[in-house]
Amino acid sequence: MSDRRIGIDFDNTLVLYDLVFRNCGIERGLLPRDFRGDKDAVRSAIRARDGGERQWTALQAEVYGPRMAAAEMAPGARDALKGLRRAGWQISIVSHKTRFAAADPNVDLRAAAWTWLETSGLLTEAGGPVDRADVFFEATRTAKIARIRALGCVGFIDDLVEVFEEPDFPAEVAPYLLVLDPARSPQGRFEIVRSWTEFGARLEAPAALRSHG
Repeated sequence: MSDRRIGIDFDNTLVLYDLVFRNCGIERGLLPRDFRGDKDAVRSAIRARDGGERQWTALQAEVYGPRMAAAEMAPGARDALKGLRRAGWQISIVSHKTRFAAADPNVDLRAAAWTWLETSGLLTEAGGPVDRADVFFEATRTAKIARIRALGCVGFIDDLVEVFEEPDFPAEVAPYLLVLDPARSPQGRFEIVRSWTEFGARLEAPAALRSHG
């Protein structure tokens, strides 16, 4: 089924952290209680503080570790992935996620991600669309790209432009950039999708994938 395999990123693509970052930042006293903004706004506000880089790194360890359970699945992702599975697609999650947090070597980020997945209903053992054996956490972006190639993915969805700009990203893999902010329209060698619903609809036109590259 390698000719029908789609790859998906995990953090900030399948799983969104805007609310949990904002709440944790407010709880730590790093943001005003009336702060309203997404993850990027939280990062900018905290990094602007004295000692902000250290505070931001510590906040990441909390959010991606012990507070991972509060993270939200991207709207429409569950239905889109179930539809792709019904249509015969094999789905692989491929993430660049180190095992331990830089700010706290006792925080196992991958264990937290697995706990989230096991309660998400996405794994086939719970009636979901993703096989446990098709979930991969890689230590570097280079290893992530190598995994995408080794799996034979015909397409990949990610929220980071940098992934598709890597010189080793396979030319034969159709790149889909998930951009939820309507004010952003990055330019590059990728197709922008504005929602998981749109992404699922794109894959209903397999000729577009075959013609890529």
